[in-house]
Amino acid sequence: MSFIWRSHIFKLVVSSFICKKSRIVIAYILCGFCMGLSGSENQDSKNVLVIHSYHPESSWAKQEKAGIDSGFAENHPQVNVFHEFLDSKRYPQLKHGRDFLDYIEKKYRYSEIDLLMVADDPSLQLILQYRRDFANIPIVFLGINHVMPQLAKIPWLTGVYENHSVAQTIAEALRQTRQDSLIVLTDSTATGKAYEAQVKQLKKIFKSFTIHIVSDLVPEEINSRLGKFAPNVPILILGQLRKDNKNGALIDHEQDAPIISSQVANPLYTVSSMRIGTGVIGGKILDGAYHARQAVELADRILDGANPQEVKPIIAAKNRWIFDYRELKRFDIDINRLPEQSELIDLAPSFYETHKVIVWTVVISFLVSLLIIVLLIEIIRRRSLAAAILRENEQRYKDLAEAGANVFWELDRDFRYCYVSGEAIGIDRLEPYGILGKHPQDIYCHHPKIEFDWGSFERIISERCLLNKFTFTVRDKNETIRIFELNGKPIYDRQQQYLGYRGIQREITAEHNLSKKIAYQAAYDSLTGLINRRQFDEKLKEAVEQVRKCGTKKVLCYLDLDRFKIVNDTAGHLVGDRLLAELATMFGSMVRQEDTLGRLGGDEFGLILESCTLKQAKQIGNKLILALENYRFRWQTLEFDVGVSIGMVPISRKTADAAELLSRADLACYQAKNLGRGRLYIAENDNAELDLEQTQMAHIANVSQTIAENRFHLVKQLIKPIEENARAPWHYEILLRLEDRQGNFISPTQFIPVAERYGVITTIDRWVLETTLQHYKEYFTAQPTIISINLSGLSINDERFTAMAIELIKNSSVPGNCLCFEITETAAIAQLERAYRFIRQMKELGVKFALDDFGSGVSSFAYLKSLPVDYLKIDGSLIQNITDRNYNGEIVSAIERIANVMNIQTIAECVENDNVLNYLGKIGIDYAQGYRIGKPTLIKAINLVSKLGS
Repeated sequence: MSFIWRSHIFKLVVSSFICKKSRIVIAYILCGFCMGLSGSENQDSKNVLVIHSYHPESSWAKQEKAGIDSGFAENHPQVNVFHEFLDSKRYPQLKHGRDFLDYIEKKYRYSEIDLLMVADDPSLQLILQYRRDFANIPIVFLGINHVMPQLAKIPWLTGVYENHSVAQTIAEALRQTRQDSLIVLTDSTATGKAYEAQVKQLKKIFKSFTIHIVSDLVPEEINSRLGKFAPNVPILILGQLRKDNKNGALIDHEQDAPIISSQVANPLYTVSSMRIGTGVIGGKILDGAYHARQAVELADRILDGANPQEVKPIIAAKNRWIFDYRELKRFDIDINRLPEQSELIDLAPSFYETHKVIVWTVVISFLVSLLIIVLLIEIIRRRSLAAAILRENEQRYKDLAEAGANVFWELDRDFRYCYVSGEAIGIDRLEPYGILGKHPQDIYCHHPKIEFDWGSFERIISERCLLNKFTFTVRDKNETIRIFELNGKPIYDRQQQYLGYRGIQREITAEHNLSKKIAYQAAYDSLTGLINRRQFDEKLKEAVEQVRKCGTKKVLCYLDLDRFKIVNDTAGHLVGDRLLAELATMFGSMVRQEDTLGRLGGDEFGLILESCTLKQAKQIGNKLILALENYRFRWQTLEFDVGVSIGMVPISRKTADAAELLSRADLACYQAKNLGRGRLYIAENDNAELDLEQTQMAHIANVSQTIAENRFHLVKQLIKPIEENARAPWHYEILLRLEDRQGNFISPTQFIPVAERYGVITTIDRWVLETTLQHYKEYFTAQPTIISINLSGLSINDERFTAMAIELIKNSSVPGNCLCFEITETAAIAQLERAYRFIRQMKELGVKFALDDFGSGVSSFAYLKSLPVDYLKIDGSLIQNITDRNYNGEIVSAIERIANVMNIQTIAECVENDNVLNYLGKIGIDYAQGYRIGKPTLIKAINLVSKLGS
């Protein structure tokens, strides 16, 4: 089938030879020329044929046609758009389709069609079946219900698929009406069956709600088929009503909703834009016009020369939330809780919108009048205020001039006093009249109790400079030093002629003494009289800088008292303060005068040893330790012995800065305490043990930031029954890894002990528990799965953690019997009563417990009967060499026998090979964990930041 108009020039030429009369020849030639011109004029225009599936009066067809016409009119006004309507709903037979194509062929025989658009499924199926009639014409489809993969393989075909938001509309209807059931109306057309299939799939998803499907409903059956449902059950209209019977003609989209609402009182919803405004509340709407404009965008690209193969189809058209304001009010639905970007129709205009011009005229008139009144009031107010300020300034100057605190003075051009305010100027109570006409030199330079720098004063006033904070001192009759300050400036007349000086004199004795006191308090500790932490830091910075420049030998010592807390807890903080003052005095008497001793806070002191080798520093440190060993502090009938641990670091040119040096000395002091207290620990520059300690501290320096940056990762390791048991649930232990800022994973042994030491392990335990509970179903697809989570001793002894854990478990979807908390034997025994209380509270929720590292302690069996645990995890040191060392096997066998008697299951850690696994099976161990069973694997789930509470 060809739609190309063919030229008749050849006929014209032949006719010109046959014709006898020249005028007839000329007429034919002119006619052909004009047709040629007409053809050349239309070369730039394009012809687009649109085949619609439904009749032209269909609401959907009208929307599609309007969207296509407006789309081409805006972007390609030269395009000629022709619309034809297949009317497939009234004539669904294929024979009609063939007749329709024959009609198209005849109608457009002499028109060249550049692009074909097909709207909805019937027209697309017809064109695909008879594609040979449209060779070399690209096709753009729209209004297609389902994404068909086979269409993507056709190179000359592209388009836009419909996106019916049925699921979202159902969910919103149930939410708005607060119902747990919904009625869906469909029909038996191809579109209706597609809707019905989609709803049946949704019924599997919305298991907590009931969806009733009613198909091919006629008006006479509305009461009988829908009346059995409660009037508040929402109805979603997807299909169309039938006129007479279930096979009858379809009632148009714009007419069915009013028919239904006239017979039932249920709230109506839709996904079709044709029903908006006809009595439905609304829904997520597929708009035909907007849908068609998206198809026009694809057609525009092809008409502009794009290869149809490169114009990818639009899989899902954009839908909009549209609601009828009147219907929302009718069913008392809160418009403030509608989905985001919802659109309202039939919204009653406000008084402002109706009478906008009148409102603005009145408002502007009122504002102008108000502005005039305000300006008049402001002018009057400013005049009154200016007069009041002038009177107030006059009185203020008079009061200040007469006050004794500040003395106002003036010098004339000969440097003689011409004005002095106040009753006295503070120099032997000298009255103002006693100095008028005198030169300042006569007063200040010849008085035996005044110290006055006359040379500087004379130079300033002779050069006519500002006199700024010029001070002099006076000894009163009690020989008390008083300090005065002069401030002044030269004065000139309007012709800039010099007139003299004007200024004030005030006493600053109290301020001067206060500043000295503040300076002292800022640098010294009020309790011990030693320099404080701030001043010590400054001294340390100076010491580091001197070593860098001069290479002198200096040593930093960090002193921390041992057993000082006993004094505070027994005798109180006042007695503890007294002890600190005595020890500060004793330390000060034992160090050299050139050394710097300061209190860093609490019971910690800092000492900088000047011009001192490490050997000499060690002697001084041991001398201090020995002195405190022999020292006894007595209070009432009690006697306390305290000691001191010292961390010592040499200051060298390699020292980075004072802060790092002090931190390293603190770590060295901590090491001294770890080694038994009352001793000295020297941190050399290449001290690997201290470097490791410092690195570990860096890992947990800011746990909250580490969590926020998603640098904690969960790892799982399988725990498997040694005897195969198909009914046994999967069992994993949750492990933790830390990722540093360079992307390297840090072993728990490098940061967990430090986290426990500095009390941040509870925060980490909370994150692990919260994250695991939130993503249990993502992490463990096999259900049910038992997960073991390690808890530190600090966490199980923290009542706040217990309350938080109970709340998390109750609010999560994870059954309590799928959780197992692992606590170490050492932590449980250290606080046995608190551990028992924690286990009992968790057991009420169904949580299981495992005693970790069992067998590593010496009192394992003695405490086992006091702890109601479900599993014993036998320490890996007993398992690894169990086949080589007989006594290890005997210990493990004994643990298994006792556990069996107490109905506790056993888990062997560090199972690395088959020999160990077989041995464990023979002696009756229940579970195994280790590289032989499964290596720890990183959980590849979405890392979500846990929002920690207070």
